[in-house]
Amino acid sequence: MNADFEEELAHSSVSYRRRSSFDALNRALAPNLLHLTRPGDALLFDQPWSDTLRSEAGRREVELLSTKGSPPQTSHIFTPWGWTQDAIRMGEETGSIVRPIPIDIVARVNSKLWSFELEKELGVSLRGSAACSSFEELEQAVKLACPAREDKWVIKSPFGFAARERVLGRGPTLDGPQATWSKRRFAKGESLLFEPWLDVIREYGVVIEIAADGAPSIQGISDLQTNGAGTPKGYVLGRPPSPERIRELETVARFVAGRLFEEGYHGPVGIDALEHTGGLRPLLEINARYTMGFVAVAVERELRPSEPQFWSAKSVSKVQGPPKSKVQSPKSASEPDASKPDAALGYRTANPEPTNSET
Repeated sequence: MNADFEEELAHSSVSYRRRSSFDALNRALAPNLLHLTRPGDALLFDQPWSDTLRSEAGRREVELLSTKGSPPQTSHIFTPWGWTQDAIRMGEETGSIVRPIPIDIVARVNSKLWSFELEKELGVSLRGSAACSSFEELEQAVKLACPAREDKWVIKSPFGFAARERVLGRGPTLDGPQATWSKRRFAKGESLLFEPWLDVIREYGVVIEIAADGAPSIQGISDLQTNGAGTPKGYVLGRPPSPERIRELETVARFVAGRLFEEGYHGPVGIDALEHTGGLRPLLEINARYTMGFVAVAVERELRPSEPQFWSAKSVSKVQGPPKSKVQSPKSASEPDASKPDAALGYRTANPEPTNSET
């Protein structure tokens, strides 16, 4: 698994070296990829393997493979969390079938700046939001959109994810740590995205597989739970949106899928949307890769809950009233040695049918 997907894309112009914290995160989250497998698939996951992981992989008829000592996987299609140069290298080293999307395309469609332009094209961009290429432009955007002292806002890096690579603030003045953070990124040649803060009611994640011929297949809609600062905590299962809301979300998702294919991308994509006190923001973010929303939808399909349940990567519990924000860490309890480096990505059994071999 390469949960540091966005970080590597952000460092595409320089030599990238994964931080140890991401090694631990990848190892902690990777067992959840079993929910996305089917019999005959394999999971690339460095040893040691826990008894729990071995048992679950065996139950699903999924082979566990290590990056060290495994024979060439010529009958499997390499399927990473998201396509990066490191992911391509890993696939080639394992001897599997590697069919990557060009990295320049992957980087372009995963940038928040690209999704921002798509919002404007759809006529659904957030009032006051702005893409800024200089500190002066950013100062002006903050001043115009948030004139009151208590007006909250967020500044995002193009490749931030899971509440990383962003700063929060309030009021019409950009100064202090937020100004320092922004200036450093402008000095690196980045553009930044400014948005007024929204009071969230509910968040949605439409998960889609775009086939090699461009046909989109909507897998489901996840129900993401975050804390007050927007950091993901888990998902509610068994609480589908209203039929009207589903139509709205899927209409935008299909449009986005079509544009992604026009850009040269196919494969998994998660499209985030947000319901807030002022209405629906149908296009919050595009993740042209697998997401934990894919896993949550798969878990929901397996459990078929008769009432809402909260799920994180290590727990499932009934929801009593509004979903709680305080949850356990997503680190898997079945993997005690999360400090050791790993490379955990998925394989799909090679299929002679072209429409299936790309999934």
